Amino acid sequence: MHTRIEMVAVGQQECAGRELAQMLEAEVKAMERRFNRFDNRSPLAVLNTRAATQEVEVDDELFLALELCEAFRRGTAGYFDVATDTSVKGQVSYMLNPDKHTVRYTSSGVALDMGGFAKGFALERVRKMVTDAGVESAVINFGNSSVAAIGHHPYGEWWPVGVEHTRVSGVMAREVHLCDSAMSVSGRTTRGEYHIVNPRTGGTVAGEELILVEGRSALVAEVLSTALYAAPRAERTEIMKQYDGYRVTELYCREGGTTESREL
Repeated sequence: MHTRIEMVAVGQQECAGRELAQMLEAEVKAMERRFNRFDNRSPLAVLNTRAATQEVEVDDELFLALELCEAFRRGTAGYFDVATDTSVKGQVSYMLNPDKHTVRYTSSGVALDMGGFAKGFALERVRKMVTDAGVESAVINFGNSSVAAIGHHPYGEWWPVGVEHTRVSGVMAREVHLCDSAMSVSGRTTRGEYHIVNPRTGGTVAGEELILVEGRSALVAEVLSTALYAAPRAERTEIMKQYDGYRVTELYCREGGTTESREL
């Protein structure tokens, strides 16, 4: 995931807070090892090496993740897809056998990259761990692009979270108010880089807008912000008909630090 993780938890004693932070760090690192396709020892790298020629048995967590990824692919008209380097775009890239917990790729050109999924998946896991630890008020920030809140700020009705302006450093493009909810933003980075690929064409998307998604689930918000950025504007509203309770805003960061917004 290669991102900075920050958390503010209210009402924790220092010792308990440190112990919780260490547990969260260990969990996120374990997930990083599982989903990192560039680590030859990771289950995902093994899958990418072998699954084109044979069924490969995987652990419960990776199997669940792949089930979710396929459901999201179907639920976003194919604009969210963890398959990369495929010769046939927009097609089913892998087959899952729930009885054997095995995975088989549908062609030799398939490789899976969980980068657009793992951060939201990890954030959802971390939020549950924090809640299970008895924390009633907290905010968890993954790299300033994915944020989840538990409860509200101790001195307000929500946690205020800023979305960074992509053209002017130190300027906030939008303030989001989170309470038992999450947000994710995708698009052009603050360094002016484009990194999201359109699964249907294989080309990098170079839209000028940011896609901000707010809603209950950090994972769903992460997936939708990625998929909607890749999707043409004309198809975004149709995709969102399947996701009640999620709010989508297109943000256009202009020179001089101003921002124009459009609700989807």
